[in-house]
Amino acid sequence: MNQNQKPNVIVILADDMGYSDIGCYGGHIDTPHLDRLASNGIRFTEFSNTARCSPSRASLLTGLHPHQAGMAHLQGKYGPYTERLSDHCVTIAEVLKGSGYGTYHSGKWHAGVVPAHQRGFDQSIVYTPEYFNPEKVALNGQKLDPDSFDDDFFSTDHMTDQAIGFLRKHREQMPNQPYFLYLAFNAPHFPLQAKEKDIQKYKGRFDQGWDVLRDEKFGRMQDMNIIDASWELSPQAASAASPWAEEPHKAWRLRAFEVYAAMVDCMDQNIGRLLQSLEEVDELDNTLIMFLSDNGGSGEFPEIQNPDFLPGGPDYLTGNGHYGYGWANLSNTPFRMYKHYIHEGGIASPFIVHWPAGLEDKGDLRRSPAQLTDIMATIVEVTGSVYPKAYNGNQIIPMEGTSMVSIWKNDTSMKEYLFWEHEGNCGVRHKNWKLVRFYAQPWELYDMVSDGTEVNDLAEQYPEVVRRLEEEYVRWTQRANVLTREQYLKFDKNAGKKEQVVDIRKLKESYPKK
Repeated sequence: MNQNQKPNVIVILADDMGYSDIGCYGGHIDTPHLDRLASNGIRFTEFSNTARCSPSRASLLTGLHPHQAGMAHLQGKYGPYTERLSDHCVTIAEVLKGSGYGTYHSGKWHAGVVPAHQRGFDQSIVYTPEYFNPEKVALNGQKLDPDSFDDDFFSTDHMTDQAIGFLRKHREQMPNQPYFLYLAFNAPHFPLQAKEKDIQKYKGRFDQGWDVLRDEKFGRMQDMNIIDASWELSPQAASAASPWAEEPHKAWRLRAFEVYAAMVDCMDQNIGRLLQSLEEVDELDNTLIMFLSDNGGSGEFPEIQNPDFLPGGPDYLTGNGHYGYGWANLSNTPFRMYKHYIHEGGIASPFIVHWPAGLEDKGDLRRSPAQLTDIMATIVEVTGSVYPKAYNGNQIIPMEGTSMVSIWKNDTSMKEYLFWEHEGNCGVRHKNWKLVRFYAQPWELYDMVSDGTEVNDLAEQYPEVVRRLEEEYVRWTQRANVLTREQYLKFDKNAGKKEQVVDIRKLKESYPKK
């Protein structure tokens, strides 16, 4: 390997996986390959996504806030605000193609109706979230014949096969060019489907229930120095999840988390296969690998429709319920809330960086805050690429992100503010202060250094800080094309239908105010 060669770049994205599900963040699920990346790389403790699938993917791919990228909410739900990536942004693939990279995508897309192969990817294979079903697998926009797949098709395995195949063919056809791979797993997004051999591995592991396991995980995370030992464990929201002792359907709930764990485990196995393929051709050292999740653990679809129909097999579909608030709270330990929300349980993501040729430290933690917009800026810097001012005849919005290289080197951030908005839930962070609120609710203020679990609301004590950060947030919304919830709801195709998400007002009452 030529050490002066530009690095290969691989971004691996999990779907609906909580902050602390994996082993190297204190979790109960076996993830030896991700743990290996962490032990030979660095882990961020305060990396954030944008709380939902489509906007997170848009922000990751473009280096912009999702509102600027044209994909601020769930794909297709709110008219033109979620139809397609804007022509005034560029994807990582488009930038790296201009720098001589081969570009490949395998997995979930969900970033608009314009497919990946029309946004800079040389090859793109897309899967739906039905893990045993090959009916809608499409290569470069063309649906593949379902009869061409083996009987043991499982999408997590197949998308990894395809990713490895893309890279193998790249080496054959363009041996002197670096590559970019975007491997976007569906796992562990519902429906809860996994291979039975993976499920059985976790039989009995979670029998103590979410209360005991959350307390146990919290202590382990403190021992691992993932979180500050002085932080309090955020309280379980009584209106969302009952204590484990009062759970009426324990067998169903246990099976649900066993399947969920098996899905994460299978994803890790496949990451291991990808790493092995890189080692076999001596490419691992000069490949920059980043792993993260698109949002926190999900509290969606918490109700069990049929407690006698257990999750796991190919017949299990979303409508029968997801794993529920109790397990989502465990997935997001030690934080409050879930997917959709800007409190840490919705936006906190594991973030692992592995690049032996480019990182001096091994196994270290980085505590400087960073977010999805920073991935583009980082890749541009380490690859020596040029972020364009214009592309395909369109003016391009300048990058919003800040390179994370300074964080990698000495845990120093060049970033001044972090901003978020989703469904009217919103927030801004400046240094230790985070201002956050639920839709149509008052602002809350937290000192994220001393109270990273957002237990002690300081808004009444520091009104001047609230006022200053709110002004910054308003300026950002005006600059970043952030529509109000009322503005984009007029495009809602499901107006009048009740969403299966927690009642914010009831949930908020569950948290004591100090």
